[in-house]
Amino acid sequence: MHAAPASERYGRLVALNAVLTVVARHSNLLLPRPFEELAGAVGRFAPFQLFSVVFPEPDSELRAYAVFHGDALATAPFGARIPAPAPLFRRVFGEGRAFSCDDARAGDALSGMGPAEGCLSYVAIPVRIARPGGEGAARPAARSDPPGASGGPVIAALLVGYGEAAAAASAPAALLEELAEALGAGLDRSLRVVAGEREAAERLLRIRELEEQHRNLLDNAPLIIFRLDPETGELSFLNRHAERLLGVPVAEALETPGFLGEVHADPEGVMCFEDAVARARLGAPSASYEARLRRRGGDAITARGTVYPLVSDRGRVVAIEGVLADVSTEHAARTRLIQVDRLSTLGTLSAGVAHEINNPAAFILLGLDMLDRLLRGPNVRMEGAAATSASDLLQELRDSIRRIVDIVRDLKLFASPPQPDGARRALTDANRTVESALSLTRGQIIERAQIVKNLTEVPPILMEDGRLGQVIVNLLVNAAQAIPKPSSKLAAREHTVTVETRSDGETVEIVVSDTGAGIAEENLPRIWAPFFTTKGPEVGTGLGLSISREIIERAGGRISAESPVPGSDPPCGARFVISLPAAGRAEEATPSVSPLPRLVSKRARVLIVEDEAALARALESQIGRVHQVTLAPSADAAMGMLAGGQRFDVVLCDLRMPGMSGDVFYTRIRESDPALAQGFIFMTGVGFGADIERFLSSAGRPLLEKPFSAEDALSAIAEVVTANRAEAREGK
Repeated sequence: MHAAPASERYGRLVALNAVLTVVARHSNLLLPRPFEELAGAVGRFAPFQLFSVVFPEPDSELRAYAVFHGDALATAPFGARIPAPAPLFRRVFGEGRAFSCDDARAGDALSGMGPAEGCLSYVAIPVRIARPGGEGAARPAARSDPPGASGGPVIAALLVGYGEAAAAASAPAALLEELAEALGAGLDRSLRVVAGEREAAERLLRIRELEEQHRNLLDNAPLIIFRLDPETGELSFLNRHAERLLGVPVAEALETPGFLGEVHADPEGVMCFEDAVARARLGAPSASYEARLRRRGGDAITARGTVYPLVSDRGRVVAIEGVLADVSTEHAARTRLIQVDRLSTLGTLSAGVAHEINNPAAFILLGLDMLDRLLRGPNVRMEGAAATSASDLLQELRDSIRRIVDIVRDLKLFASPPQPDGARRALTDANRTVESALSLTRGQIIERAQIVKNLTEVPPILMEDGRLGQVIVNLLVNAAQAIPKPSSKLAAREHTVTVETRSDGETVEIVVSDTGAGIAEENLPRIWAPFFTTKGPEVGTGLGLSISREIIERAGGRISAESPVPGSDPPCGARFVISLPAAGRAEEATPSVSPLPRLVSKRARVLIVEDEAALARALESQIGRVHQVTLAPSADAAMGMLAGGQRFDVVLCDLRMPGMSGDVFYTRIRESDPALAQGFIFMTGVGFGADIERFLSSAGRPLLEKPFSAEDALSAIAEVVTANRAEAREGK
């Protein structure tokens, strides 16, 4: 082989030096300007139409960095991916050898590079990096050395293209090979830089994505999240949910001095917040607190606040952060639970109150009967006017006592717990229930409005005892509360609360209407939802209408509302209509029974077991006119009398007594003397629990609810004595 002429070697050295100068000047040759400078240095010694460095990509593609000379303009992006001719890819990157295409029209054309597609010939020379131990040894090889190839791994190809066919054959191959070898370290370094920049860009993109996700998380969290400057105490960050919850734009809040302090609606809340911030400035956390927050264009909400410091490694407070969580629903639920507990307590107390009222009421009624009999006795003389006045007074006293008893009974029914599904229903007189409900609510209504009653004769309805009264009381209370409290009695006459009953024979309707503020149109569909209320928690729980609808629907009826009341002028108020199936007319629904005997031919021996001494004496006086009466102040005392051999035909026994109760006393007597157990008549002044009701049902004994008249007691005694004597005769 002949050595190259000295002039040729010198020219190659000059070209090599020019290329190395460019390589040394730039850390990344794969940028447009450095690459153009490199192409210019090569072009001075080896003219071309296309100068490109290509890197292998997956799927037999190339990453091409190219410069065009002449009239050609780049139409493909710098660093674009292009398909690689199979022979080029196999020869250069597979075998590690140079590839020369003398006529690209034969099938090896470069496509996807714009002007490069016009290159009719080109040459591609492998670009290698130094073997391990040299520059670039730390970088993993793009490809392993092909068998028999010299030098290090091939990382790229130097590709030079020409516009004429067969021009590649006259290309300065030796010079291009030396230039390719000189470019190895520079391109390897450039790949490192590109990879680093790509990794940095990916990391930056990921950081931005995480920041965006973090901000979205903070903005969409159902919390008010804030950060305060520890020096000034002013807001430096506020999430978007605060804007949705408080109705104040974030930008406005950040520009408002002391914004969070102003948002707290009550002085106590402001003090709690300021105290928490002061403690955080000192680096100390504080306990959470609850406060009301103002809302622009809405009602205040209840929030639970937590404020805490952010402390650096050196112990310096760098920020104060906090969270305000909307706990309005939780707060309302706690309030409702307290109110429900109070209602439960009221129900328990009402039972005790009923007992304490009905016992003396029973004595008073019996005493009035005794007084009436004494005044009519032969030894008392009264003039006509005085006698009439005394009689009228006695009747008014009786009516007043009965009114007290009715109110207690109505309160007892209203406060009694709902019965489980399948509970025994009773025939209910709608008009009587309306009267009872009005007696309970009259005090609330008459200070605001007049009461108008339009009650017509209607058939009874079948439903759970006391539940209809609960519904009507709720509607009447709502009607009263819908009317503003007047400044005078005269103003109260301007409003009315009207109750109507009507029936078509198939259904019974109860209508409650008022002339109050009415119900907003948008709220009409929502009034039946549990806990929905337009009143404050101190006025209502939002459960009344929801429970009312459930009660009515369980009875097979329906309840509806409309506002304003149709035909009202001006339009005002609300009207509720309860519709229930009729159970038939009262005379048809009530089974006929034989009249109770008022007297028996023989005096009966009656044991009265009653712990109320005054009532026991009154019963002894009244019943003693007909029967032989013995008093026992307790069940234990009665047991002693029976154990001593005393015999009785009838036992008139109170159910609720200190010590041994009436049901326990009866159970013991039934076990020891079944015949005497058939003579029991129970008395009570209070409603019962489920256990007592089951006992009464299983015992099947008559019951007198206090207060009762002497005639009621005598009739019950007569019925028991007659039935027991008839049974005794049949037994013989």
